[in-house]
Amino acid sequence: MKKVILALTVIFFGNSVYSQHTDVLLSSYFNVKNTLVSGNSKAASEGIASFSQALKTGADFSQKAALLKAAEKLNKAGNSLEKQRAAFNDVSTLMWKLVKDSDDVDQPVYYQYCPMKKAYWLSEEKEVKNPYYGSSMLTCGKVTETKN
Repeated sequence: MKKVILALTVIFFGNSVYSQHTDVLLSSYFNVKNTLVSGNSKAASEGIASFSQALKTGADFSQKAALLKAAEKLNKAGNSLEKQRAAFNDVSTLMWKLVKDSDDVDQPVYYQYCPMKKAYWLSEEKEVKNPYYGSSMLTCGKVTETKN
């Protein structure tokens, strides 16, 4: 009986940690997205570093290796806004898989698409604010899926 209780505790705690980690990654991801929208490459670099660190130190999940690789590519973009934006789609599509597979996302997440760039991103709001073009084409895009 003790083993069953222990096993259930580990499963519950593991799911709780995974859920909390998904929320931490989402928050960090949204920070990067918002700095790309604003066109602030220095703030984006800082956000990218925080996102990468949260990813490295967080719980394991099936897409972690692929997301780490995409985050590293994003990190290598340095302070170049164009390179940051170019590398952002890979992180975004992998983050969407993580969010879509999670049962414990605490907020709605909108998966958005830019037809001009042929690229996706996640947003905490339904209103489109395009991280690939920023102020030059701020509202270019549409919501393709929603995770509640």
